[in-house]
Amino acid sequence: MAGAINPLNEDRSRLAWRVRQAGVPNEIIDELINDNIIARYSRRFRLFLRGAPADVLMIIINGVVKVHCAQPDGRRFLVELAGPGDIIGYVDRMDAKGRHCQAFEAQALTNCAVALISRQRILKLLADYDHTALVSLFERLNTFWGSVVHRYASLMTLSYRERLEAMLAEVGARFGVKEARGTLLTLELGHDDWAEMIGSSRPMVSRLIAEMVQNRVLAREGKHYILLADGSSEKPALPLPRIEAGPMSAVPSGKNGAIARSGRFSS
Repeated sequence: MAGAINPLNEDRSRLAWRVRQAGVPNEIIDELINDNIIARYSRRFRLFLRGAPADVLMIIINGVVKVHCAQPDGRRFLVELAGPGDIIGYVDRMDAKGRHCQAFEAQALTNCAVALISRQRILKLLADYDHTALVSLFERLNTFWGSVVHRYASLMTLSYRERLEAMLAEVGARFGVKEARGTLLTLELGHDDWAEMIGSSRPMVSRLIAEMVQNRVLAREGKHYILLADGSSEKPALPLPRIEAGPMSAVPSGKNGAIARSGRFSS
């Protein structure tokens, strides 16, 4: 099935568990979870396209989703590999009629489950925040977007080889498994995917990967790559800023008397 609504309790329980790890009160969890739709999508299904209405945010419950910046001529840049706990669909733009629409597009790399959160629901919650809480939220948003700009400006200063090394290290840190030879990358990513990550052509990535295999920085096992532990050219990953739920401390109460809590923006 390409995309289907799945109201199974296990999905809602898994989502509630992820939110509860952030320290959100149970009464707020119940309100959010009960109002949300849990949807399952199969591998390669497009969750949303560039220009689609931006009326919902999505929290990844399980699986991995590719977020692309697509151009009219067919070129694409892979902005993010979003995994469990990540939020997607928050980057929007205004169309000619002044409506919010998706700036990027998203496609399931693996089978996945996501929670759909209405933007109207978020606006209603924000309306209950007091001035102090909103100022704190805006400060965090400014830091988050500043980190995004800094990251991609830093990538532009790197060679294609350095960009690929950084992306391999980043994917390995998030989706890798340690083994005797090094770090096994659990995701099945082809040369096209790596080319979209670093903004190069597929032939360029193929040549770079061949060199890294020859230099024993990288090894291949079936459809997976292994970052070898004795690779002398491995680079530290550039941190990818994410909007995520994290431990939160109480801030002044909202209008309804509930404790207002702010999200964590990490880089």
